[in-house]
Amino acid sequence: MDLDGKIARVKELIAKREELDTELNELLGGAARERRGPKCSIRNETGHRATTCPTKSSAALTA
Repeated sequence: MDLDGKIARVKELIAKREELDTELNELLGGAARERRGPKCSIRNETGHRATTCPTKSSAALTA
């Protein structure tokens, strides 16, 4: 199978999966879960992790 054939098949499979997911959600009455973003354990805020915390880097510069 050439590259174009593989891409076409992947698109078909993705479309089928989306149809199945939609039907399952309708049958089970569930909503899709949303992924949460990263959460900092230092400041307890979302949007970054402790390793990239701006407070941590500024504290390291002043120490």
